[in-house]
Parts: sequence; C-alpha cells; structure tokens
Amino acid sequence: MKKINLNKHNVTKGIFLLVFTLLCNMGVSAQRTFTIGDLKYTTTSDSTVSVSKKVSIWWKLKIPASVEYAGTQYSVTSIGSNAFSQCSGLPSITIPNSVTSIGKYAFDGCGGLTSITIPNSVTSIGDFAFDDCNGLTSVTIPNSVTSIGNYAFCECSGLTSVTIPNSVTSIGGSAFKGCTASVTINSNAILSKTYSSRSSLKNIFGEQIKEYQIGNNVEKIGSHAFYGCSGLTSVTIGSSVTRIGNYAFYGCSGLTSVTIGSSVTSIENYAFEGCTGLTSVTINSNAILSKTYSSRSSLKNIFGEQVKEYQIGNNVEKIGKEAFENCSKLTSVTIPNSVTSIEYMAFYGCTGLTKVIVNDIVAWCNISFAGLFSNPLYYAQHLYSDENTEITDLVIPDEVTAISSDAFPYCRSLTSVTIPNSVTSIGSYAFFGCSSLTSVTIPNSVTSIGSYAFGNCNGLTSVIIPNSVTSIGGVFSGCSGLTSVTIPNSVTSIGGAFKGCSGLTSITIPNSVTSIGSEAFRDCSGLTSVTIPNSVTSIGTYAFSGCSGLTSVTIPNSVTSIGGGAFRNCTDLSSVTIPNSVTIIGYQAFEGCSGLTSITIPNSVTSIGTYAFKDCTGLTDIYCHIEEPLTINSNVFTNVPTNTCTLHVPIGSKEKYEVADVWKDFLNIVEDLPTGIISIDNSQLTNDNDVWYTLNGTRLNGKPTKSGIYIKNGKKYIVNENENKKQ
Repeated sequence: MKKINLNKHNVTKGIFLLVFTLLCNMGVSAQRTFTIGDLKYTTTSDSTVSVSKKVSIWWKLKIPASVEYAGTQYSVTSIGSNAFSQCSGLPSITIPNSVTSIGKYAFDGCGGLTSITIPNSVTSIGDFAFDDCNGLTSVTIPNSVTSIGNYAFCECSGLTSVTIPNSVTSIGGSAFKGCTASVTINSNAILSKTYSSRSSLKNIFGEQIKEYQIGNNVEKIGSHAFYGCSGLTSVTIGSSVTRIGNYAFYGCSGLTSVTIGSSVTSIENYAFEGCTGLTSVTINSNAILSKTYSSRSSLKNIFGEQVKEYQIGNNVEKIGKEAFENCSKLTSVTIPNSVTSIEYMAFYGCTGLTKVIVNDIVAWCNISFAGLFSNPLYYAQHLYSDENTEITDLVIPDEVTAISSDAFPYCRSLTSVTIPNSVTSIGSYAFFGCSSLTSVTIPNSVTSIGSYAFGNCNGLTSVIIPNSVTSIGGVFSGCSGLTSVTIPNSVTSIGGAFKGCSGLTSITIPNSVTSIGSEAFRDCSGLTSVTIPNSVTSIGTYAFSGCSGLTSVTIPNSVTSIGGGAFRNCTDLSSVTIPNSVTIIGYQAFEGCSGLTSITIPNSVTSIGTYAFKDCTGLTDIYCHIEEPLTINSNVFTNVPTNTCTLHVPIGSKEKYEVADVWKDFLNIVEDLPTGIISIDNSQLTNDNDVWYTLNGTRLNGKPTKSGIYIKNGKKYIVNENENKKQ
C-alpha cells in the first residue's frame, strides 16, 4: 500500500485549488477598470462600480449616477479610496443618490473644496475621507449615514458647524479634530456610549470646540462623554436627556454655565467635576433636587464646590436632604414659588452663602444654612440690596405650619422673630446660636419644641412657654442671659432644657411636672433655690450639677430616685434631707458639695452609687436611718472627713456599723436615731412652726404638750414641760 503524507503544505494547497475551482464554476467576473472622460471606474460587482479621478481635477465635478461601458450599464455606488485625494483645486463636487459609501482618503487634501452635499443614500464615510479640506465651511451629514471613520473631517479648519444625525452609531477617533465648529449631536447612540478618560468626544471633535447642542433624540450622556473638553464654554442639554453619566463633563474648565433640563432624573458623581470656570448652574429637574443625598454624595460631587450661583427651576417642588452640603463657594441661591419643602441639612456647610432669594424676596444673611422652613418657606421683614447687610428681624407668614430643624442656626444678627399661630412645631437647632436674639414669642399653636431650638441664644433674657407645650428638651441650653422663664402647667417633663443658663436665679416648676431629666438645670450657677413639686418622681443625671449658687433644695416624698451627678458640685448647698420615698442615690449624686454640712439618708434607700458623697469635705453629720448597713463601694465617701464627721445611726445598730466595710471608717458613730422613724419630711417646716414626731413616727399636730422624747428636724429632743433641751 502507498503511504500518503498529509503535511501542512499539501493541505493548504489543496484547499486553495478547491476554492479556486468553485469560484470559477460560480462564474464570478474578474475586477475591471475603465475610464470615461475624466473619471476612472472600477467594478465592484457585475452591475456596480466605484469612481475615482483619472488625473488631478481643478474644476467643478458632477459624478454620474450610472455609466455604460462595453454594453453593460453600471450603477455608481461608491467613491473609492484615494478617489480625489490631493485635488486641491477642486471647488465643488456633486455626488449622486446612487452612492452608498465614501472611501478612505476620498477627498483628502482637497483644500479648495468649500461645500459638499452628501446624499441620503450614503451610509458610511471612510477614514480620512475629507481630511485637511480646510476650505470646507459647511457639511450636511444625512440621516442615512451610520458610521464616520477615523480622521474623516480632520483639520477642516474652516468648518464652523457640524450636525451629527441620529442615524450615526459610530464616529472614529479625531474625526473632526482641528475644526473650529459648534457641534450639534442628535445621535443617542453616540452620546449614550460609555467612554473613558482616554477616549471621549474630545478625541473625536478636539478639545477646542466651544459649543455643543444636544438634540432631542438623546436620552443619555454617557460616562466621560465630554471628558477634558477644556475649550467648551456652553452646552445645551436637550429635553429628552434623562441621565448624565460619571465624569461626563469632567475637566471642561472653560464651561461657565450649564442648564439641566426637567427630564433629567439622574446625574452621576463628578459629572461636572473639574469645571473650574463653572460658576452658574440652572436646575429645572425636580428629580435631581428632590433626591436625598449624603455627606459623601451631594451636588458638590456633581458640579464641584466652586459654583457660586444656583438657579432652581419652577418645576422643582422639593430640595432634598444634604443636596447642597459643603458647597462652600456658593454665594447665592434662588428658590422659586414651586418649592414647598427643603429637607434637613440641605445647605449645611455653605459657609459662603450670603444671598437667598425666596418667593421673589431677597434676604441677606451670614449663616451656614442647614435647612429652611418645611412649607412654604420664610420671609424677611427688612429687605436690603446691599450684600453686606444681614437679617435682623424675621417675620414668618401665616401659611407656615412648621419650622424645620436647623432652620436658622447662627443667624448672629437676628434680634427678633415673629412666629404666627399657624406654626405647630419648632425643630431641633432651629435658632441655635442666634446670639443677638433678645425676644421671641412662642404662640399657643406650638405643641413641640425640638432640642436646642434656641440653644446658645445668649441674648435672650425672658421666655414664656405656651400652655400647648407638654415637654421641654434641651430647648434653651446655653442661654446664659436668660433670667426669667415661665413654665406652664401643661409641661410634664423637663429635659436638658436650661443647661448652662447661668443668669437664671430662680425657677418655678409647676405641679404638672413628673420628671426632671438629665442636665435639666446643669451649670445654672446663678440659681440660689429651687422647689421641686410633689408631682416629680425622678431627678435625672446631672439635673442640678454645677449649680454652685444653690443653697437649699427641697426634695419631696414623691421622688423615688436621684440620678447620677444630680447635685454634683453644688458647692453652696449646706444641708439636704432625702425623703423616705427615695430608693436609689445615684453615682456622684452629691460629689463635690463642699459646703454640705449634714445629710439625712432614709431607710428606704437600697442603693448608694459610687462617689455619691465624694469631696463633701464640709460634712459634720450624716443621719443614716438604715438599720442594716448597706454594702457600698469604698469610694462613696472619698475625701469625707470620717475622723471628725459624726455618723448617726438607729438605736441598736452601732455595733453593726462599727464592723461594716466603709461605714467603720467613721471614728465617731453615734447610736441616737430612733427605730421606726424612716425620715423627717421637712417640706412643711417653717421658722415659726416646726414639725414634731413621736419616737414611733407619729406626727404631732403642733408642738408637744407632754414631757417626753421627740423628734424635731431629724434630731432627738427631750421635752420638759415648756422647755426644749437638745440631747
């Protein structure tokens, strides 16, 4: 048998011969070239030809739609590669409707060509097709064209305007580079494309283009689309555009203004970042401004922080949370009548904001806006045209129902506010830091006042809280000038309402109050006395801490707990009687009360917190009615002079206290408190009429009339007829 060697060469040769034979059998005609007049034709099929020059042409030229040669009619369907290249004297050319493609370098270097009409039959324009046609001033690309090749119109420096139809799906690199034209793009396919920082419309049209018109067919401007187009000074975004991608106009440093249409629903991060010349932005899109942003993503991330002016269109109904946060260069903003809501921190950190136009009213201020009123907005009573003036008086219109959180923080020039009866709530920090505010009238319509609503308004001297309010949080914290406060019977709880109100000398707490919350009167150093009504059941942590001027306090039998640090550093407090209702004395409750000389602890107490009496260095007597010594931390009486302070304990308990941890540190333990007596309620004592008890705890109606041993003011007395002798 003969061996066959099927090597690579033999196989390739065999395939070639097979294909050649098949083509011959199919009757495919060989390509032919012929000339008619000044034009040369090359067959592209049995019935079509491409056209090119025979010699360099210097006159107007009309290409025929068809030619006949050797008895065959041919349709002219393409202009071949290099067809009229370097025909620099060619002034004009007419292309028939039969042509579907214009080949590479077809009119390259035709500097004398001033205009050209491309028929609707053409679908593709090849690479370098009109390269360096610097005499070309206008060109119309028909809707039939789907692709424009690389450098197709490169260096057509006379071209002043270009329109890209919606049929175009592909444009090659540097296709219009060197043109000084304004560009209109109607192609959604081109602008919706996602580009990169290395490939964008800058690579197609060049960075020198000053103006882009985006047609109504375009729905999306893709990522990086105009990246680095530094020559761009203006852009018109069509009404059909709904989305603008990441970095779409990044680095367009020549762009000075931009208008966002109402149809735009999404602008991605850094879309206009690096547009350092951009100072004015008009936003007509409700979707964009109604969006809730975050501290990491706001309009600052979209347009950059250098924008000085925003115009908000009449389509906008709401300005979302943190929308303009930290736009530090923003100096003015115009808010139209259509806006009904501005959310929390909408203008937070806009430290340069001096001008706000609301409902056609101009108001000047020096504040960092963190929000405005919820609906509709606010009015300034005194209006100025001088940018250096500021709001001094604020009148809020009757249609306003709520003052939102952070509405006017740090309006330092504001001296008065008029709040109408339509307002039902004042949000947290609404007037925080308005240091010049001297008066405010809160109407009866207001039912809630948020934390720190008037915090640090240290110009306020007096406030009347209306009967409609039921609780007070940290409303007036830091109002150091406040000397007079009226709290109505409607209030049931007081939070950190008056913390740091150092000018407050007295306060009347109504019987409606059941809770004095944390830091309610902390650091009210001017407060000298306070009466806590029988309705109060708890005194919160640090409630009176730092009230250094407080000399006396009456704690009623209704109180069950004294919070941590409640009277900490009340240095002028001399004596305290804790009622028999109290079960808990919190940590640091009386720490630093250096002026305290005596304290009465009832036997109802089950817990004494750490450092409860630390640094009570003036204590001389402790009256502890607890028969069984409590287990307490070793630091409860830190720095109390246990060697001189007398510890008074119930009869029969001395030996127990002498061996109990911590209690045994007192060198002078006296067994002189009667058993069965829980404590003395001193709230009814007067200078002229003391309250007396028998040893079994029965209260007497007046002074004792019979001889015996009685309790007066927490101490045991022997009564002999009409003479009292202290034991």
